[in-house]
Amino acid sequence: MVKFHTIGQIERGAYPFEDAVVDNDIMNGAFGDIANGKFTASDSGKKVIMQVEVGDDEYMEQYKIPSGSHVRVLDPAKVVGELELYGYPLPETFAVGDTVGCFTITEIIGNKIGAVVKLTA
Repeated sequence: MVKFHTIGQIERGAYPFEDAVVDNDIMNGAFGDIANGKFTASDSGKKVIMQVEVGDDEYMEQYKIPSGSHVRVLDPAKVVGELELYGYPLPETFAVGDTVGCFTITEIIGNKIGAVVKLTA
């Protein structure tokens, strides 16, 4: 799951979201790119799904989004400041300086429950 690091980030900069549809079941926090209104996951993707979670799976380590769903995709290049990652897409072990998708970890949250990240230059 991807979250803003501070609530004020929503008010600054350009609107960071794009709407897309997924062809296959996909995890919230998946990296990828958008082409022709469709989100395609890839390890080298420059955008990330930042879907609002609802239902029984809300707040779980992994939140699966069913195929055919509209997703809210974040363009991190339009975000002022850092973001936070929790659960998927974080690997089982991680440290400051590691990269996850298009992000670099700058800080560990709690007892490794999450990470503060910035867009990798």
